[in-house]
Amino acid sequence: MDYAFQVGGVALEVFGGASAHPAFGHPLPLARERDSRVVVSRVEEIAPPEGALLFDSGGVWKLFEGYRIDCHSPLFGDAPYKSARISSDLREIEIRMRVDLDPLEFPLDELLVNALLAQRRGVELHACGVIDAGHGLLFVGNSGDGKTTTARLWQNETAEIVSDDRVIVRAENGGWTMYGTPWHGEADICSAASAPLHRIYLLDKSAHNGVMPLRPAEAAARLFACAFPPFHDPRGLATVVDTLGEIASTVPVARLSFANDPSAVDFVRQEAAA
Repeated sequence: MDYAFQVGGVALEVFGGASAHPAFGHPLPLARERDSRVVVSRVEEIAPPEGALLFDSGGVWKLFEGYRIDCHSPLFGDAPYKSARISSDLREIEIRMRVDLDPLEFPLDELLVNALLAQRRGVELHACGVIDAGHGLLFVGNSGDGKTTTARLWQNETAEIVSDDRVIVRAENGGWTMYGTPWHGEADICSAASAPLHRIYLLDKSAHNGVMPLRPAEAAARLFACAFPPFHDPRGLATVVDTLGEIASTVPVARLSFANDPSAVDFVRQEAAA
């Protein structure tokens, strides 16, 4: 084994990867059971897929029958520069590389982690995650909604920010745990820390601080709009929808209007303690 890593409690070990994937600074204890085994090989050519095309991302990757993911770039010609074959249970992954690049760089890292999360009642969300006094506070929003602003407001406090852009939530110990990820945003903040999820806030920039609790159905729909579900996998997609419904039914979710000043932090602390 060359290295191992974990993100959101999902653990992978990599053979033939030469050096640790630079995006993952999350060390994996040796006693931790691995969820998937990744074997990397260097090849001169990658044979065309035999199965039918199932999903085209419209960008870097395509999914074919037999759970094969091909990655393309105009820098390396028409043929895929790397191809992953994945077992149906996601436990065995073979990556063939035509070029000397990190085999797990985008998009395979997030695709694999999200596929595994879908099997484990987990989901990745566009969010800023803050651990304050041991409680996980999740500030959810798409680009421009205020995740970076929120991260910078809390940076000056005693809280720990686990990510300014992408956070994982998964079922654990009868509740929900919030995990940081290595996939950061404009503020370049990320951490491997985790905490029990206490509150979820859907961000809404404003001149004043305010909060409006949401009913579970509306909350689940708003969370789905900020999620990274496996759209190419109908079963995984359905599982993520169910997971978001469970989260919205068991964790308080509210729309948060907030001002871009320290008063927003004080306001959330008082609201979360209520």
